[in-house]
Amino acid sequence: MIREQLEQLARIKEPEARSNLIRTLVGEYARSEDYHPSEMERELFSGIVLTVFDQLDRDARYELVVRLAKTDRIISELADRLAQEHYELSEPVIECSPMISQNGLMKIAQAGGNDKRLSVARRTDLSEEICDTLIARSSRDVVHALLDNPDVPFSVKGTLALLIFANTESEVLAGIAKRAIKDTQFLQTQMEILDTNCPLIPAPLRKALETGDLQRLADSIKDVPRDGGIELDGVKYSRHEASIQIANGEMSFDAILRTLFEQGRIDAAIWLISRKINLADEVVSDTLKSDADGAIMRLMLQTGIHEKTYRDFLKARSGWLDRSTRSIPELVMRYKAELRNPRRYGRPQFAAQ
Repeated sequence: MIREQLEQLARIKEPEARSNLIRTLVGEYARSEDYHPSEMERELFSGIVLTVFDQLDRDARYELVVRLAKTDRIISELADRLAQEHYELSEPVIECSPMISQNGLMKIAQAGGNDKRLSVARRTDLSEEICDTLIARSSRDVVHALLDNPDVPFSVKGTLALLIFANTESEVLAGIAKRAIKDTQFLQTQMEILDTNCPLIPAPLRKALETGDLQRLADSIKDVPRDGGIELDGVKYSRHEASIQIANGEMSFDAILRTLFEQGRIDAAIWLISRKINLADEVVSDTLKSDADGAIMRLMLQTGIHEKTYRDFLKARSGWLDRSTRSIPELVMRYKAELRNPRRYGRPQFAAQ
């Protein structure tokens, strides 16, 4: 029955007739939970729909979403295409479809609207890479949705980004505390970062982790107005959305480092660089404070950062040490030449990856 209708659909040329037949087919697909289309039927149906998709009227597209968005009766390509529709049509697909691809979800995380990103954040099958992208590119309501989603995995890099936000934003600080209370793995990540003396951990969170009193921290921020400020342990927090600019959909070491430079967090930058190249914080700090441009360049080459990040680092270092910026263009040219040199410096893996 369905196969005959599929063959009929392939022959029809009139857009209205196609829309009507697809609505009929969708009804056949979803009519009985006991009926499961064969792989060939799924492929044939979805392939034909994709071929004529732009000619379908809104009612036909709506029928597809309502009947099939939460099922496995369509292929990933069709689910990904439905996810590109306006949010009122695409919401069930983005939030619930088992067939939407990880690549389709990543595209939404990278360039989707805030409403679509919020739906992605509520899913149960997100990868760390997608979560990293959402954390770096989305508004804070998406970040809070991730913190509230018990199925979301947080990478160490994603956690570092949350800590950067929490240094100025009380709501994120509270969200981290609440997540750590409910999620033992998330709490373990916080404790491991704490053990490294990471300067990114806000003082109230550090105290709560050390004393085991996360509930007090979570409760102390509960009733703070959305645009208001709060003082905790002598530190003033306000709603200030820091941003981490990322490239190619990934939260990179370069991006986190540049954000720390922009915020004047040289202490945190030294900590991050030390973890990247497996050197003691004191060694990195002493090297960066020295006048040995060659030693500084060799150290930074080990991190593998881009020449633009190296330039930003030199500018931040000049401000940090009150040094002239006159030599920066020449130093960046030397760094760029070394990056292209086949004689590479050792590059230990970034500990937060």
